[in-house]
Amino acid sequence: MFQRILSIAALALLTSTAIAFNPIEHIHTKLAEGNKKIVVPKGTYTLTPKDVIYLRLDNVEDVEIDLSGVEFIGKIRTKMIHLNQCKRVTIKGLAIDYETLPFTQAVITNIDADKNWDVKVIEGYPMEDIPSTGDCWPIQVYHKDTLELHNPMRFRDNINIARTGKDTYRITGGIDRRGNLGDIAVWSVKDTKNKTSAGAISAIDCEAIRFEDITIYSTPHQAAFYEKCGNKNTYLRCKVIRRPPEIDLQKRGLKRLRSGNHDAFMHRGSIVGPQLIGCVAQYHSDDCVNISGMYSIITEAKGRELRILVNWLGLNFSPGDTAQVMTYEGECPDDVTVTAIEPDGDVTPEDRKYLDSLGFWPGLAGSCKKAYKLTIDRDVDFSKGSVIISNNHQGNGFLIKDCVFGRSRARGLLIKASNGVIENNFIEGCNSSGMQISMEYQWMEGGCSRDLLISNNRLRNNGGAAITIAGTSGNKSNLPPNSHRNIALINNVIYESEQGIVVSGCKGLTITGNKLTIFKSDPWRGIFLRNTEDVTQSDNVVKLGQE
Repeated sequence: MFQRILSIAALALLTSTAIAFNPIEHIHTKLAEGNKKIVVPKGTYTLTPKDVIYLRLDNVEDVEIDLSGVEFIGKIRTKMIHLNQCKRVTIKGLAIDYETLPFTQAVITNIDADKNWDVKVIEGYPMEDIPSTGDCWPIQVYHKDTLELHNPMRFRDNINIARTGKDTYRITGGIDRRGNLGDIAVWSVKDTKNKTSAGAISAIDCEAIRFEDITIYSTPHQAAFYEKCGNKNTYLRCKVIRRPPEIDLQKRGLKRLRSGNHDAFMHRGSIVGPQLIGCVAQYHSDDCVNISGMYSIITEAKGRELRILVNWLGLNFSPGDTAQVMTYEGECPDDVTVTAIEPDGDVTPEDRKYLDSLGFWPGLAGSCKKAYKLTIDRDVDFSKGSVIISNNHQGNGFLIKDCVFGRSRARGLLIKASNGVIENNFIEGCNSSGMQISMEYQWMEGGCSRDLLISNNRLRNNGGAAITIAGTSGNKSNLPPNSHRNIALINNVIYESEQGIVVSGCKGLTITGNKLTIFKSDPWRGIFLRNTEDVTQSDNVVKLGQE
């Protein structure tokens, strides 16, 4: 009897110790002790952050954090990991999810003449008031039978979600109002009771970071992996996927239809772009991979001096940087070199009025706060509204290899970087293009891509063209030939698509050994070229059919 009591006491002690163990505190303690390899015991840890972010690492270098067999479950829907100015840090083996999901799922129970919906939340999903329309983005619809995406986004045009009962809501407004009785509406649910930071994992001004075997099942309101001004960070076998019902945190009336609430991998202003190898991103609600820099707006060009307005990414130029320029009309002259930089005060009311006239995506014009003067290496004559971007902050030198992407609202790959390789990936079921190589003036995102190798990829059943190389200038004209340069499409397979390869605005284009099977026989749906020069085409096969 005494031994049994002792065993019970020991078990209680072990249980108490397990409950008391805090993996976040353990990591910080080991870091403070100078440990370079930190191992967290395997297990599932339900966590509450002491601050806005669960695990924050500042200025950490040459450290490996081994989280193999570890899962972090957040009680508050806020960012799980944030790295700031870290170098050569490896984080591996972790799974991330949230006790209360950052999205909900509801059955459409009634549709009126204006296609407004009454919906009923499914058992096991959050039932919370929606404080503002931005906190529900995007509202999507999944087909009741196939459970695949039917309406990629009901958004804008006075969208509103109003609670009508304990578990019922009414959804009104929106541009795309497709949805049938019994279909499943899915929308984001932001935590408004606590101070939060959006996204699951972020890395700001970090170099040579390695994320290995990280699985993210849900993301609070933003990208799963977000990187700003990184330098050759690696993502090895990382996943953004739906959590299967058999291992879900609780019983639900229907399996999860969404994974992340935004892009899966978002990279802004990287010095050397991300290295994505063996990654998976599916069923999230925006682009799978988004790599770009941010344009500054040229308001004046006199001789060798430019006046520019910078947006939220800030000033990303240094003396000696080469920079890409696109005129308001879409011309891309030879690169310039920045020789000097000086502040030129705040954005003026006149600047603000002009920015508002350019048709940028809502909020972007307002993010422009500061003006600068750049001195460059030659006299120029750029029109007002032209854009400029540093070649050192576009994500050039990226690698995307052996990945699986798709089943998402937007694009598989959205690339605005150069000197990159896209190789041996499988992309299927994206609502938009499988790959889009394209600057976007209205998003202030650039630049035009150069020296890309796109080879041995398979693209199936994507909306729009399977591969698009294009863009639109400030005056909304098609890009001229001197925009994108030196792009090779080699041995790619495209099938179950309405459109194959579309290129608009490229000089130095190779299209060789590609196999395309498309639904429709219009000649332009196979390989369509516009405003292209120095084109090499050989051994491509285009046929009509399903496979």
